Amino acid sequence: MIIISGQTLRPQDIANWQTEESLLPYLNELIASPVQFDYGSIAELMFEVQLRRNIVQAAKELSGSGAKFATFAKTYGNTAFWRVTPEGALELKYRIPASKAIRDIIENGAFYAFECATAIVVIYYLAVLKTVGNERFDSRFKNIILYDWHYEHLPIYTETGHHFLLGDCLYFKNPDFNPQKAQWRGENVIVLGKDQYFAHGLGILTAEQIIQKLNSLRKKDAVQSAYLLSQATRLDAPALYQIMH
Repeated sequence: MIIISGQTLRPQDIANWQTEESLLPYLNELIASPVQFDYGSIAELMFEVQLRRNIVQAAKELSGSGAKFATFAKTYGNTAFWRVTPEGALELKYRIPASKAIRDIIENGAFYAFECATAIVVIYYLAVLKTVGNERFDSRFKNIILYDWHYEHLPIYTETGHHFLLGDCLYFKNPDFNPQKAQWRGENVIVLGKDQYFAHGLGILTAEQIIQKLNSLRKKDAVQSAYLLSQATRLDAPALYQIMH
C-alpha cells in the first residue's frame, strides 16, 4: 500500500504515468503490498522504486564480481582505496572519492573478501550511488566504513512481517550452527524475485537451497533446521531522499 501525502495510491492512478518499464514491477509490488509505505511526494516514491531496482542490480553485480566471503577477522580489500580496521571493517581512505571506491569492489572483486552483513552495506551503497550519481554521492559520503549494517549510518530499519518485496534484505537463521564455523549462524540475503536470493559466499540460490546449505554447516547431532526469519530489513527511502536532496 502506497500513501502519498495522506492519499492512497491505486493501480489506476498510475495508468498514465510515464514510467520506465524496468521500474513497473517494483512500483506495482509496492501498491499491492499489505505493508504500508508513506511518502511526502511522488518524487520520494519514485526514488524508492529506483533504489529497489538498483539494490537488485547491485546484488547481481556483487555476485558476479569475484569478491569472496570472509569472517571479520579475515576481511581484506583493495589497499588503494580502503584500509582494514582491527574490527574487520573496510574504511575509506582519506581524499578517495567514495563513488570510485565503491565501484572498485565490483570492478576488482578479487581484491576483496568480507562478511555477509558487510556485503549488504556494499550493495546499499552501490544502489544509492546508481540512484543519485557520482557528484551527489561523493558530496554526501566522505567517510564510509563498510561493516555490519547494524552499525551503519545509512537510514536502515528492520520490521517484522511475512510479506517481502524485491530488494528487501532477509535473514536465514541457523540455530544449530557448528561452533567451529560460527560465521554460518545465519545468512543475510537480498530478494531478487522468483524465489531467487543473493547470499554472499553462497551465490544466487532459492530459499530451499540456502536452507540446505546452512543445514550442511550445523553442529553434530543437530535437530533444528535453518529457517527464514519473519522480518525484512530495508533502506528508509524517504529519509534517504531527504538526506540526498
